[in-house]
Amino acid sequence: MNIAVLANLKEDAPVNKEDPPGRWDDLDDRGTVDAILLALHELGHNAQYFPATLDSINDLRKFAPDLCFNSSEGHYGDSREAQMPAILDSLRIPYTCAGVLGMSLSHNKAVAKKMFRDTHIPTANFVVVRDGINIPSHTMKYPLFVKPAVEGSSIGINDAAIVYNEEELVRQVKYVRSIIDSLILVEEFVAGREFTIGILGNEVLPIVEIISPTGFYSNSQKEDLNSQVRRISPAPLSKKDAVAFQALARRAMNVLHLYDVCRMDMRMDAAGKPYVLEVNPIPLMDPDPNQASLIFAAVTAGYTYRDVVRKIIESAAHRWNLTLN
Repeated sequence: MNIAVLANLKEDAPVNKEDPPGRWDDLDDRGTVDAILLALHELGHNAQYFPATLDSINDLRKFAPDLCFNSSEGHYGDSREAQMPAILDSLRIPYTCAGVLGMSLSHNKAVAKKMFRDTHIPTANFVVVRDGINIPSHTMKYPLFVKPAVEGSSIGINDAAIVYNEEELVRQVKYVRSIIDSLILVEEFVAGREFTIGILGNEVLPIVEIISPTGFYSNSQKEDLNSQVRRISPAPLSKKDAVAFQALARRAMNVLHLYDVCRMDMRMDAAGKPYVLEVNPIPLMDPDPNQASLIFAAVTAGYTYRDVVRKIIESAAHRWNLTLN
């Protein structure tokens, strides 16, 4: 097959002097794209990388892909993860991962949580805040957790993300607004253990437990190759709890209309109740399992990096009624 790999690279980010620290952390490294291309070539496909921008449309048409491997995050707007799927739909080119609807629902954490709440998927109580002056009245119990409503890679989450009173809440909201021009999600902090669950095609991968010295995963920890964050997989859970977590992850995937691959971030409270925090419709594909939780889980399941790419392609080909060759 002709497969176009679409991504937005950190090295090509439209950086300007007003960008806050970490503004482009959720974009891909060149090494990730190279690893995807290598896997596709080893699988016998004719694969080529294209920047996920409007400037690539003519070149993409000339390449005439049978399928696009979509890893695009976009650059601007609350709908930026949905922009490339919208373009590909217009061009009638099949692609991996969620479509416009799924990308839009999952990229906005507040909208995703409303979907969870409406479908009885447990998620922490929350409010959406615009700034530190007009915080809506609420009945949530402290401690609370403060993060951008529409960013990935823990952008805007520092070591002070957990707040214990109104003064700290106002200060943290102002901090997040200084980092990114975004709506802010304030939710009850679920004290307990943190997990992430990847889904590859129709298979729920082994659960990964995230152990952090701060009790949560911050942006600096994600970007620091030598951070003290540890991953354990399979997570030390009872069979009953593991099955419940995996079933919840599958439900969340279906509710948000996600396909082929995704990753759920979840927590378990002191009573053993699971909560879905948020969902990543385009999980990090860094080939180093110590950097990418999806790959870490896949290795636990006995898969190679090439297997992961293969299963994503197979899942998408099945959805689009494409013949693999």
